[in-house]
Amino acid sequence: MPSTPDAELPLIDIAPLCGDRAPPQRAQAMEALLGALSTVGFAVLRGHGVAPEVTARMRAAVAATFAAPRELYAGLTVQKGNYRGYVPLGYFTPNSGVGDVDYYEAWKLHHETDPKDPVCLQSPLYGPNRWPPVGPDTATGRVVDIRAAVLAYWSEMDRVNACVLTALCEGLGLDATMVLDMLRQPLTNMTLLNYPGASPKDAWGIHPHKDFNFLTFLSHDPVGGLEVRRLDGTWLDAHCPPDALVLNVGDMLELLSGGRLVSTPHRVVNRSGRQRMSFPYFSVPRHDVRVQPLLPPVPGFVREPLLAGAASANIWTSNWPDEKSALAAQDLGDYGG
Repeated sequence: MPSTPDAELPLIDIAPLCGDRAPPQRAQAMEALLGALSTVGFAVLRGHGVAPEVTARMRAAVAATFAAPRELYAGLTVQKGNYRGYVPLGYFTPNSGVGDVDYYEAWKLHHETDPKDPVCLQSPLYGPNRWPPVGPDTATGRVVDIRAAVLAYWSEMDRVNACVLTALCEGLGLDATMVLDMLRQPLTNMTLLNYPGASPKDAWGIHPHKDFNFLTFLSHDPVGGLEVRRLDGTWLDAHCPPDALVLNVGDMLELLSGGRLVSTPHRVVNRSGRQRMSFPYFSVPRHDVRVQPLLPPVPGFVREPLLAGAASANIWTSNWPDEKSALAAQDLGDYGG
């Protein structure tokens, strides 16, 4: 199905949800957010409070990561059981096990955890990250502290994620404290992504998929290429102003809400001919959290409960060509094209 650039995702000012604002303003923002995430499953957020310089340093860190000679990344490639580090170009396949490789390279980072933390003995998904070597800023030539830039941006995303989740819980009548506690020692992760400008004809940047987490946040992308699937099968360009964030619901939050919040298929197609870089943030509960509906499921919504750690490991491992996800939540049905 073709993409349609003539429509846009809902644009919502979440400042009333992230600060001290009058109840009417908060109620209006909450209603708009719930409306978007229960229909489209996506929204574009303004008023998030992330300082432009924090995002600019993050963007420079991603550029420095992919400006470095690839021989520096020898021995730092992601491995099954340690999904941290460099993902070479064309390394992964769709989770379904069907289709061509995705045409991107990446650096995968997870919630930074001290290896002496007891949680590392409870689940192999925890531990320290493999960080990209320090590299030069592609604009100024100055050395970029990639780790510091990422952690500063990550901290801001943690804040925005908590703010949005609190508002959604309030709107749905859920206990926000209980839901936020699920994110204590989380499996939250980020991906630094590079889509080369010269890609094979008709190649996916990333194939059509749904996110498998609570919420995903993505900063403005000046190149474009993210597309969201409408219910009628057409694809909507996810246009995002320079000062905004794209937000979408993942399968785990859809399950938690009993199907009220919608996890929507999306894809990346880089038709620009230019290099495209992005850095999505994925909020994921602690490994031992049992994700199940906290409200009576809406009619027709049937999904088995899952353990966040085991399910995440299944999804991440299924990126390898010789693996396939066993989770029904990742069956896109007719969403594949």
